[in-house]
Amino acid sequence: MIDHEERAGRLWPVLLARAKERGTISYGTAAAEIGIHHRPLRYALGPIQDFCLGEGLPRLTSLVVSKGTGVQGAGYLGDPGNQADIEEVWNFDWSVIENPFSDMHMAELDRTAKEILEDPDRATSYVSVLSRGNGQRVFRRAVYDAYNGGCCVCGLTFMNALEAAHIMPWVQGRGSLRIDPRNGLLMCANHHRLFDSNWFTISDDYILEYSDLNEEFGPYSAADRSASIERHGSRIRLPDNERLWPDRSLLAARRVEK
Repeated sequence: MIDHEERAGRLWPVLLARAKERGTISYGTAAAEIGIHHRPLRYALGPIQDFCLGEGLPRLTSLVVSKGTGVQGAGYLGDPGNQADIEEVWNFDWSVIENPFSDMHMAELDRTAKEILEDPDRATSYVSVLSRGNGQRVFRRAVYDAYNGGCCVCGLTFMNALEAAHIMPWVQGRGSLRIDPRNGLLMCANHHRLFDSNWFTISDDYILEYSDLNEEFGPYSAADRSASIERHGSRIRLPDNERLWPDRSLLAARRVEK
């Protein structure tokens, strides 16, 4: 299993060195610095970008640009080609920020996730001391482990395609709900988007209910039906530990807000 946060931890000081030099770095060079091919580099950049956005920091990933164009790639969430983004990174004092993906830091967060899995009620005592970025890391790890690394809808196990979905969204989450695995569902990216867009809901009995059985918003391809209509009426895959099953009251609240 590839740990993209571990790669982000190795990439972090590479980017800080370029920031100190008031320079940029190409995707190929950045990948070579941490010993990987340039194509999967975006998966290491993603956690860094998420951390910076969550903590209100300059977009450190703006320093990674195409060798040919000098512009950031499609995954960059800032304004590609905007020099102001880069200068904001150059002018920030990064010495005050510890590497959020260091081995020691990641191990500590993984221990927190494990403790919450053992007793989900402990989420209440941890949420107040975790930053948004760290809270998201704990939540992702806890939900991933709770569901044994498989999408609760279709069973997909490609780690790169799996996401921890909140039942009650982060912005609406009350305190510990933001990191409580009972407010989470492990889904592949496709089913996460369908869930967030309210194409389907989940009943109190953990049954999928799809919203367009008559294909009014079609036409549907065979792949579309397989991912949506044909899932209607099926039961989601649940954690082995019943204490980690999705909170029925949160599922009900989600259906009301649909």
